[in-house]
Amino acid sequence: MFFQNAIKKDNFLKIINFILISFLIIQPVFDLKIFYNSISTLIRVIVVGILFLFYFFVDSNKKKYLLLIYPLVIAIYFVFHHINTVNFKSLVPGNFDYSLQKELLYFVKMVVPFILIYALYVSNIDKSKIINVIKYIVLIIGLIIIVSNIFGFSYSSYNDMPIKANFFHWFNKNNNYTYQDLSSKGLFEFANQISAILLMFLPFSMMSIIEKKSFLNIFTIIVNIFSLFLLSTKVAVFGVFIVFVYTILTLFFKNIIIDKNKMSFKTLLIPLIIFLIYILILPINPTFKRIDETKAIEASSEVMGQEQDMVNQEGKDLSKIEYIEQTYESKQIKKEFILDRYPYEYDQDFWISIINEPLYKRVDYRFLEESMVKRVVEINNNNLDLFFGITNTRLQNIFNIEKDFVVQYYALGIIGLILIFIPYFILLFNYLYKLIKNKFKNIDNIALLSFITILLIFAISYMSGNMLNSLSFTMYFAILFYLLLTKENNE
Repeated sequence: MFFQNAIKKDNFLKIINFILISFLIIQPVFDLKIFYNSISTLIRVIVVGILFLFYFFVDSNKKKYLLLIYPLVIAIYFVFHHINTVNFKSLVPGNFDYSLQKELLYFVKMVVPFILIYALYVSNIDKSKIINVIKYIVLIIGLIIIVSNIFGFSYSSYNDMPIKANFFHWFNKNNNYTYQDLSSKGLFEFANQISAILLMFLPFSMMSIIEKKSFLNIFTIIVNIFSLFLLSTKVAVFGVFIVFVYTILTLFFKNIIIDKNKMSFKTLLIPLIIFLIYILILPINPTFKRIDETKAIEASSEVMGQEQDMVNQEGKDLSKIEYIEQTYESKQIKKEFILDRYPYEYDQDFWISIINEPLYKRVDYRFLEESMVKRVVEINNNNLDLFFGITNTRLQNIFNIEKDFVVQYYALGIIGLILIFIPYFILLFNYLYKLIKNKFKNIDNIALLSFITILLIFAISYMSGNMLNSLSFTMYFAILFYLLLTKENNE
């Protein structure tokens, strides 16, 4: 009877593992623009929740019940977080429309990655299978970007309009297209998220081609790098350099320094050739057009701003509203900020102060985003906001700050920020502790690359945002933590 039960449990686990692997592979479908909505988010939450229950059921480790403390603490915090919003005040009618339902869903989304990491850990799926999952994800995302670019039906990386020309037009130096016309995010919603996902998986594409020069591995790394090239975001274009360098250095450190093995130049030949080709065609990338266009706009807007200042100095009788209305466009302040998100008529003093800021600040969207949120917090004048935040719902209705950690600081407060992100850092420090404890012996290539890549992702998420608060990124991010924490690495 015991053996029968064991066999049944083993077969059940295999079925659940197959479902988990399949679910991970189809994730890019949920990220397509046509499916990017609250329904797809809910599907992800429900499926991961069901998988968690299955793995919790088969997990024989009695310590698993300690995991329930975390959601309990989050729930207690949420009560105080919600209470803190009751008497919220602002200068804008409606106080940015707080929604308890949306706030609850946000917290669920933030916890889902940890549930997925646990499910992967209990599944104990072989690392080679997970690396194959990564390859399939890269190929699905990358081929959608490449094919849609070549046939001209890709969305631009910087807006939701179709591109005006494909990759082959990039070679024409005399074309009049802007970087927005040429950069491609395929059929996906956010270019930064897709850039980070492909960049996050690039070290494993490189490692695979170094270890085995199969057609699939060669094709995967070409698709990976070329799709990043087509995305043409700064993260994608310059991130390739960073990933290439630290992947080579990591493998060199592990094989030469630690294992005292020889590392043949031939093993690096294919990735070096691909990287050399990447460098040779890099000058045609629209990213550099973006840099040039930004400099030109800043230069012209500075002149326009000076001229407008002279006009306004003559108009001494202008009211605050008239001054703002006549000035903000020449000062290059985005209409969405000043007209829609934080309307100037409700806080004229704030927008006048912004108008009088130096040009480099006025055209910096991240500066404006954070300034608006800071101002709302200041007006609310509630000391508890520092600890419990003004809620993610309200913050998003003001404007989403494009800096992870910063956006959570304002939305959740110091306590919420710590609670939401501390599991990530506990897992990282756990791995680092084991490395030091074992004196860097028996280092696993995949785990070490995962550790360094996770650190890179944290840096990118701070600089570009919209990553750690979205399941469209954290579902993939959880895979890296599993590669870091597979049971064989924790023995």
